[in-house]
Amino acid sequence: MPYAYRKSERLRKNTEFVSAMKGKRLSLDGLSLFYNGNDKAHFRVGISVSKKLANAVKRNRLKRQIRNSVMNALSRHSLGYDLVFVARRELVAAGYEQIVKAVEAILRRTILRNQHPEGTNP
Repeated sequence: MPYAYRKSERLRKNTEFVSAMKGKRLSLDGLSLFYNGNDKAHFRVGISVSKKLANAVKRNRLKRQIRNSVMNALSRHSLGYDLVFVARRELVAAGYEQIVKAVEAILRRTILRNQHPEGTNP
């Protein structure tokens, strides 16, 4: 069964998004990641896709694909970060495989660079 996306792992309020976006930022392959540490022992994720990029159906599909990719990449990690993924124009026309590669690449270059999954030794 795939990893579940719990309410405690979501950024839901505007203030949570704003505080996460005050941290560091990295853009890569049509995806921007804003991240900031939090006082919790797990990730909290927010995804933003502008109305300027596509209609509601395409925006929601893109958010689902990004969310699935993020949860697959982070399911074995338990670091305390707030993450905000912002989709850019290049990602709207991309296929699912490109989205997965973009999410994994951006996470590898930032917060997961020197981290190891739970229960494993370096």
